[in-house]
Amino acid sequence: MTTPLRQRGRPARQDSAMTREQIVRRAFNAFATQGFDGVSLRQLATHCGVSDSLLHHHFGSKQELWQEAADQVIGPLMNRLYATLEDLARDRDAAATIRHNLPQSLKLVLAEPHAVEFMFREGEASNERGEYMRSTYMRPYLQRLDALFQQAVQEGHFNPFPTVYRDVLVMGFLRSLVIPGVLQTELAPHLATPETVSAFIDNMVETLFTGFARRPLSVAPES
Repeated sequence: MTTPLRQRGRPARQDSAMTREQIVRRAFNAFATQGFDGVSLRQLATHCGVSDSLLHHHFGSKQELWQEAADQVIGPLMNRLYATLEDLARDRDAAATIRHNLPQSLKLVLAEPHAVEFMFREGEASNERGEYMRSTYMRPYLQRLDALFQQAVQEGHFNPFPTVYRDVLVMGFLRSLVIPGVLQTELAPHLATPETVSAFIDNMVETLFTGFARRPLSVAPES
């Protein structure tokens, strides 16, 4: 049983008697929305409903709290993504595995919007945290997908696009679903409800695979 963390000298309240897991999750959400540099340890303590001294006692530095937050939320999410991918790979060829996996995985990660925002915000940084995200969670999964893409190419199902082309298409699409940026007006109707998001993912994945699928290239007639 997890022991609640309470501030001394204050009555037990819902916001001051939180479990370690609840505190880490709140800190994770703060990192995801405000960034590591955008929130201090004291602000995190206030956000979590505990004293900053207690937060420091149980988690050490802000960096250590960040890593525990990443491991507690991103770790299980990536494990689910791997499990989904490998379950499909056991019963299908590589091309069918990727085709079925992509929409399932996109919908799975979008159920954790703070996790996706965290991955992009922290994973894009040129620092120790960014490298930790990329090397621990993002690159291994993309490498597993790349192995399946290569297998599908060898089996004659996909065109031999460079790996970086596929990664940009897939990761760029995922990023736009959470951080639409300049396309926020155009994407708004597609991101309005879970149903429209699901339909948009299905249609976009179909479009991607139309490009991935191996087919004769059209040649312009000679003049």
